[in-house]
Amino acid sequence: MPISIVSAQRAVQARTDRTLVEALDRVQPLLAFSANGTLLSANSAAEALFGLASEDIGHLDHGRLTLSDAAHSDEAAALWRELCAGVPKTGQFRRMTKAGRPIWIGGSYVPVTGAKGRIEQIVLIAADITEDRLRSANADGQLAAVERAQAVIEFTLTGEVITANDNFLKAMGYTLPEIAGRHHRMFVNPADAASPGYAAFWERLARGEYFAAEYRRIGKDGREVWIQASYNPIFDLEGRPFKVVKYATDVTARREAVNLLGHGLDRLAGGDLTQRVTTPFPAEIEPLRVAFNNSLENFAGIVERLQSTSGTLKTATAEILSGANDLSHRTARQAAAIEQTAAAMRELAGTVTDNSARADSASEKARSVAGAAEEGGAVMRQANAAMDRITDSSTRISNIIGLIDDIAFQTNLLALNASVEAARAGDAGRGFAVVAVEVRRLAQSAAQASSEVKTLIEQSSGEVRTGSRLVAQAAERLSAMLEGVRENSELVDQIARASQHQAAAIAEVSSAVREMDEMTQHNAALVEETNAAIEQTETQARELDRVVDIFQLSQANTPAAAREPAVARAQPQRSRPVAPLESEQRVGFGSGAHRRYLVEGSAALDPDWQAF
Repeated sequence: MPISIVSAQRAVQARTDRTLVEALDRVQPLLAFSANGTLLSANSAAEALFGLASEDIGHLDHGRLTLSDAAHSDEAAALWRELCAGVPKTGQFRRMTKAGRPIWIGGSYVPVTGAKGRIEQIVLIAADITEDRLRSANADGQLAAVERAQAVIEFTLTGEVITANDNFLKAMGYTLPEIAGRHHRMFVNPADAASPGYAAFWERLARGEYFAAEYRRIGKDGREVWIQASYNPIFDLEGRPFKVVKYATDVTARREAVNLLGHGLDRLAGGDLTQRVTTPFPAEIEPLRVAFNNSLENFAGIVERLQSTSGTLKTATAEILSGANDLSHRTARQAAAIEQTAAAMRELAGTVTDNSARADSASEKARSVAGAAEEGGAVMRQANAAMDRITDSSTRISNIIGLIDDIAFQTNLLALNASVEAARAGDAGRGFAVVAVEVRRLAQSAAQASSEVKTLIEQSSGEVRTGSRLVAQAAERLSAMLEGVRENSELVDQIARASQHQAAAIAEVSSAVREMDEMTQHNAALVEETNAAIEQTETQARELDRVVDIFQLSQANTPAAAREPAVARAQPQRSRPVAPLESEQRVGFGSGAHRRYLVEGSAALDPDWQAF
């Protein structure tokens, strides 16, 4: 082969090698150490992995990259001796970075010999597997925890036992040689194992389906074992199931506890409060058994108190019902009395209204009489004045008559003197004497007449004085009467006003009585509703008594009163009956008239003022 071709091939190979080295240098950490462990070179990937710098080249020893504890130091020393002997090592190694952070690497230590056959370099080709180791450690830790805490058994896809851990063997009572290679049906009730569902169960597991539930299994001695289990198909790298692993927890004790508790609850549902769960439960649910027994104790106490309270309630409701019936009876009587009161008030209101009208009329007439009396008084005063004037006139006339009498007396004296003188004159005076006699006679007649007139006038004056005195007395009495009429008129006005106020007050009382009537009707309705509610309460009390009687209590916890019949437990105390009113006897309250009152109101009652 020509030299140029060989050179070209070598050049191509060299370029290829450089390309491969560059590619590896970018992704694969590479470190070279001397035989004594000194770092000779490190690529960028190694520097990033171990936290190295350029000044570490030629100075950093391999021991700086190993852990400092004695076990790892001895292991690293033995490894280095074998490498110096020319033995390469491949595996997973725990190392640490320059900063001291632990890491895991997977790779190979490769000794490189020189021309004289001596080890010149040891090359470390590494990969960071720290995350993988952490995941693996996590998975291993979880599997170990499951292995410690749960029963684990492995089966073929057709159900034959491959292996089982100690927890499973202990739960079922077998040893591994006794079950290895045998079918799963050895743990199953024969009737269940022969069913189509059981065969389908394994067919579905073989297809990769997952099952988890609580299962009943049969142990070595034929005892029932309850497990909470999951059947998990395990897949190969091709994603095909190749075995089934079952993880299980023995829940037999919990199941037995649940059965005991369920039986206790069934007895409790039947009213048996005498039972107690005495078999201890597993520690994690033992508080449930204690709580159940305590609940029974408390429930028995509650039922005991309910039985006692039921009797008390029935007694109380009976007494309340008796009182309510009595109240209903009295309310009906009160309604009748109020209706009668309303009727009387209406009658009284009419009477007062009539009296008020009469008082108004009397007041008007009194005012008229007072006016007439005033006018009569004025007339009497005028008459008295006229009588006074007549008296004055009579006095003056009497004086004039006296003067006339004096004139007649003087005339008589003159006539007498004239007669004497005529007698003295004889015949010459006879004619004058006759005249004088006539004059004397006339004077005597005038004197007699004036005397009579004077007497009459004096009598008339006396009568006038008497009449004036009587008129004055009549005026005084009329004034007194007028004052009495005025006072009477004022009293009549006051009576009229009082009658109006009385009529207004009676109207208010009548309105109040109507409201009382309405309220009494409403109260009667409420009493009726209360009676119905109390009767319903009494019925419910009897029902409560019947309900609590279904519970069975120990004789020590059952009070004697609670075991006695409800009737013997208490007798309601009846109120003293009240004598019915006449209106009640007529309407017939004993035959449900209070119910008719609720419907018809006051119209259902016969008003009777005397009953009120």
